[in-house]
Amino acid sequence: MITKPPVIEKWQKKNKFGRPGTPLTAKKIAIHYTGKADVEGWRTVSYFNNVVANGYKVNGKYIYASSHYVIDLDGTIYQLIPTSEICYATNSANSYAIAIEVATTGPDNHYTDKTYKSMVHLCAWLCQYKGLDCKKDIITHTDVVGKAYKLCPIYMVKNPDKMAQFKLDCWNLKAGKITIDNIVNCTAPHKTTTTIPKLIKVIQDVNFHNAPDFKSSSVVGVAKVGEVFTVVDIVFRSDTNMYKLKSGYYITASTKYVQKYR
Repeated sequence: MITKPPVIEKWQKKNKFGRPGTPLTAKKIAIHYTGKADVEGWRTVSYFNNVVANGYKVNGKYIYASSHYVIDLDGTIYQLIPTSEICYATNSANSYAIAIEVATTGPDNHYTDKTYKSMVHLCAWLCQYKGLDCKKDIITHTDVVGKAYKLCPIYMVKNPDKMAQFKLDCWNLKAGKITIDNIVNCTAPHKTTTTIPKLIKVIQDVNFHNAPDFKSSSVVGVAKVGEVFTVVDIVFRSDTNMYKLKSGYYITASTKYVQKYR
């Protein structure tokens, strides 16, 4: 069982602009981003609770906006609205989605290590608490409204493989396959600049896979001791990373099985 992550309660007052009090039956968890990199999450909390909730007009029209949770750059999780009530964040999914606004950093709007860890912890716990499937029931705002309307959260929409890894991390945590301390931020930019060996040599027989996972269903053959392969990419995982080979197959990056060749 996953323990609930630390949450700072900043309850929004009942109001028609952000917290109407309408009941919510949670079927999805929708990830959002706050819209501008390197803006602290507490500022988003203040905007929702102290500006929008009091009635705020833009171009003569009131803004209707809120979120159940906001995650800050330092990993702090704020809760503004109970998960038993709707918020105004996910358009047509407002009636069934728990919304999480997440602060981002850098020109690509990725996540800090602390933010990412809190994202995984909160979403895995919410899936456990609400009886949801981490792989199927965690969505992006864009999944609801489409790319033509909005790219949100922009990093995950532009990097769908990272969204898939994020959901896998949540699933693994919920399933007890990893611990909170084992969570690795797959969006950290230093990971994309990690030196990838051009050639690897197999030092212990190991499986090939046709997908970047270790499922028995993806096994397509066995790499034998002494064989050498060309590496074209690396896939960062929360457990063990994998190399993508020139053949298109995947193999573990564990030094127990392969090593850099020359």
